[in-house]
Amino acid sequence: MSYVRGWSHAHHGTAALADRLRALGLDSDFPGLKADVNVDGDGLVCLGQIRPEAAQFLAQALVTGLALELAEHLATDQTPRRSA
Repeated sequence: MSYVRGWSHAHHGTAALADRLRALGLDSDFPGLKADVNVDGDGLVCLGQIRPEAAQFLAQALVTGLALELAEHLATDQTPRRSA
């Protein structure tokens, strides 16, 4: 039953996202957050209907996180290396 594997994968993703949203105080803005599967058994994370402000905040949080990750990557790539 491939849909069980897909749902399990989606459930883990949903739980991880729910933890992050809870840490940001946004868990109540995503009441429809749930795991699901499509007809092919692929896992899906469904956000449900959310307010525009919640979508904007989530988009900004993603952009900020990506920018921090990129800055960290660039900082480690530009660190001079000593030869042995």
